[in-house]
Amino acid sequence: MPRQSSESARAAAGAGRKRSYLRRGERKQMLLDVAAGVVEAQGWTALSMSALATAAGVSRQLVYHYFPNLETLIAKTAWHIFNDTIEGTRASIAAHPGNLREAAESAEAVTLDLPPGRGDALWQLIAGTAGATPELERIRRGIRQLVAETWQPSMESELGLEGEDARAGSWMMVMAFWGMRQLVRDGDLSRERGTAIFNALLDRLTRTPES
Repeated sequence: MPRQSSESARAAAGAGRKRSYLRRGERKQMLLDVAAGVVEAQGWTALSMSALATAAGVSRQLVYHYFPNLETLIAKTAWHIFNDTIEGTRASIAAHPGNLREAAESAEAVTLDLPPGRGDALWQLIAGTAGATPELERIRRGIRQLVAETWQPSMESELGLEGEDARAGSWMMVMAFWGMRQLVRDGDLSRERGTAIFNALLDRLTRTPES
């Protein structure tokens, strides 16, 4: 056991030395990856400057060098977690211009394929259950606005909604999707059944009335 502990200590020290040679952008990316990992494993309330320093194996001073306060750390981590999802959604819409049903079906996998912890972290942000702080509330509203605006052109072209109505309709559709995701996450529905029900709802929504 002593030999094992000594080797572990040397390995940790070696990892620390390697981190010291990271460029600024690379180090910040590493810290955000670790911060996201903390949130995905333990929830938003577990993220703090000390928790990040411990998980990353760095000093609190280094964490403060990149994130001057907890609010900044939370905001940067939230957008770091959300970025891949919004980019995947945009790609799905771009791949199916003018077809809300197909774009939405393509975008479903972007979220459903996320690791459960990351999906849960996003849901907590969207649903406002991540924590009661002004920063998290600002982030929640910012995500809502960005997602609604991303789907807005499709809602306008296919459903005939305009402006604020199109954005509101977009967010309602997104929340219906997340409701399905939670049912799948909790084991109340299989993924296949959940997506089938959600897609059937989209079919009804986008169906053109017969003249």
